[in-house]
Amino acid sequence: MIKLIAFDMDESFMPRKGFYERERWARDFDLLRAKGIRVLPISGDQYQQVADFFPMKDEMTIGGLNGSVIFEKGQLIKADEIDRSMVQKIMQIIAENGLAQRIMLCGINYCYFLEQADPAFRERMNFYFSHNQNVSSFLPLPDDKFTEIVIVPGTDRMDETEEKLKAVCAEKLQIFNSGVASIDILQPEVSKGNSLKWLASRYDLSPEEIMAFGDGLNDIEMLKFAGHSYAMKNARKEVKEAAKFVTKLPAAENGVLDTIEKEVLGM
Repeated sequence: MIKLIAFDMDESFMPRKGFYERERWARDFDLLRAKGIRVLPISGDQYQQVADFFPMKDEMTIGGLNGSVIFEKGQLIKADEIDRSMVQKIMQIIAENGLAQRIMLCGINYCYFLEQADPAFRERMNFYFSHNQNVSSFLPLPDDKFTEIVIVPGTDRMDETEEKLKAVCAEKLQIFNSGVASIDILQPEVSKGNSLKWLASRYDLSPEEIMAFGDGLNDIEMLKFAGHSYAMKNARKEVKEAAKFVTKLPAAENGVLDTIEKEVLGM
């Protein structure tokens, strides 16, 4: 019996940012809750942004920043915090290389930009991290706990910046090129898959009691863990190969809701 349903947001649950069939989901959510089934939206986006999409957010478990933060019924239950001294070292490297205007610190409460942040960078980040604050300087650090750092150095400086960061903190942190000209820095253990495993332990669930949906490379580990895993019809080939099933409908046609209704709710 399915007891937890986890789903990626963009291009999985939602065909585009902020858009899904809200009345249909509200009905399905009530039916799932009546059966004692938990749901877990989990995204690379900021927790607050994901939560804002759901009127019933205080009745849900939600994962943000690729699972580095998890909230249950509005309360923080997990945070993979980067050590503040390491954050300070990274800030120093970025400042020395003239990139302070193109960095964002992701905290539990807000994401932080410099007041003089590059306008194009700010606009791009606002799409994924809508709850943010301006600061006059990153030193001293804002009064928050940080789980992710995002840097957009520009394509001509990607390799150089990545090498300098790895020289200082590669042994302690996960540093990777996201594929969209940005560098993301997280704790080594952070992934959607590890967060799903953590919740399975918390709720005493086996993989066979978990259903998961995803379309992107960062969903693969989560799909491999879940006993009932679905790659979206619109997913990449590698994702489909990692999942046990493929949804009959793509995200644009509400493939997640269609599968839940047929396979879990028997509609």
